[in-house]
Amino acid sequence: MRLRTILTIAATGIVGAAGLLVAPLTFAAQAPGNACPDVEVIGARGTTERPGLGVLLTPLAQRLTRDLPQTVRSTAVDYPASFNYTASVRQGVTSLAADVRQTAAACANTKFVLAGYSQGANVVGDALVGSSVRGRAAGQPAIPAALSRRVVAVLLFGDPTFTAGEDFNVGDGTRSGVFPRGAGRLDAFADRTQSFCNRNDRFCQGGTSLAAHLDYAKFLDDATEFVAGRLG
Repeated sequence: MRLRTILTIAATGIVGAAGLLVAPLTFAAQAPGNACPDVEVIGARGTTERPGLGVLLTPLAQRLTRDLPQTVRSTAVDYPASFNYTASVRQGVTSLAADVRQTAAACANTKFVLAGYSQGANVVGDALVGSSVRGRAAGQPAIPAALSRRVVAVLLFGDPTFTAGEDFNVGDGTRSGVFPRGAGRLDAFADRTQSFCNRNDRFCQGGTSLAAHLDYAKFLDDATEFVAGRLG
């Protein structure tokens, strides 16, 4: 069953990428690459999207860059986002944690916004609290507590590990996803997290609708407002 679900995620990613990869991958003015930004947005794209931030996180990063008074730098997690789901997520977790460590070592005051769509949301959650795979030891978070305290906001869209009933859930999805993380696993980040999930989404609800899984651009204003509030 798990293999079938992973293959379905992969196949859906192809459909989504083919139909939606029209958003520009350029950004508004950002913090210079050789300077320390006030905020670094680190984003993990969905399955089979081409390298970069993808069709949803690209406009999110653009809005944050445009609307926040702080200087912003955007970084895309370098990982396969591939059919080989479990291994791909694992590589994404390692890459995301390395991005955080690299910036944190060079920029003592930079804060982080972590964002993920679909498989990328799974990556973000695993990096913060350990593996979501049931029947396997969760292990240690890839981002240690000393650095995770600098994460000011976590934005998850269409997360396959979505768990019903969490206080940070947003949208009309009321069921758990195909790989539910489990109640309370993200409690340490609850006040910093928004997890957006549409009713009947094929992955964050275990539903039947691909259209629902592709319909998260409507939440970009809400996500931007949440980050602005978290930054004060």
